[in-house]
Amino acid sequence: MNTGQTLLTLGAMVLLTTSVVNFNNYIYDQDVTLMQNQYRMEALSILNEEIKKISVCYFDEAMTDVSSIKKLTDFTQPVNLGFDVNDNGKMDDFDDYNDQTRTVTGESGAPYKLLYNIAYVRLYKDQIIKATKRKYYKRLSVSIVDDYAPPLIYKYASDGSKIRDTLRVSVVKSLWYYN
Repeated sequence: MNTGQTLLTLGAMVLLTTSVVNFNNYIYDQDVTLMQNQYRMEALSILNEEIKKISVCYFDEAMTDVSSIKKLTDFTQPVNLGFDVNDNGKMDDFDDYNDQTRTVTGESGAPYKLLYNIAYVRLYKDQIIKATKRKYYKRLSVSIVDDYAPPLIYKYASDGSKIRDTLRVSVVKSLWYYN
C-alpha cells in the first residue's frame, strides 16, 4: 500500500470515527430529552390529579354548614387561610391546603414534592391578582419539583449547569348561589 492509499484509509477512519461519535451523542441527547419529557408528563399528571381532588372540597369552612346563605364575613380571613384546628386531621375545605407540602412518588418511582398555595383573588384590568380581603374567588396554585439528586426535571443556566425546574398550575374556584 502506498502513501496515498494509507492517507486515504486514515482519513476514512477519522471520518467514520467522527460520524460514530456524533451519532452516539445525538442518540444520548434524544434519550435525555425523552426522559425529561417523561418526568415532566408524570409531574403534570400528578398536578392534574391534585387539582381534581382539591376542587371537590368545600369553598370555605363556613360552607360545611349548608343551612344558610353565606356572606363574605362568614369566610376565613385571608391571614388565616390554612388547616383549621377543628378539622380533626381531615382536609375538608379548599383553603386547608394553604402552605402545605407533601411528597408523593410517581409511577416511575421518582419522588416529587408538592407545594400548595391558596389566596383570595380579584380581577384587576386583565389580570387575576391576590386580594387582601375576603372574596368569592380563591386561587389554588400547586407547584411540583422532583425530590431527587441530581434533578430529574431541570433547565440549563447560562453557565451550562443544571437548575431544578418547578412546574406550576393554578386554578380559580368561585362560589355561586343559584336561587
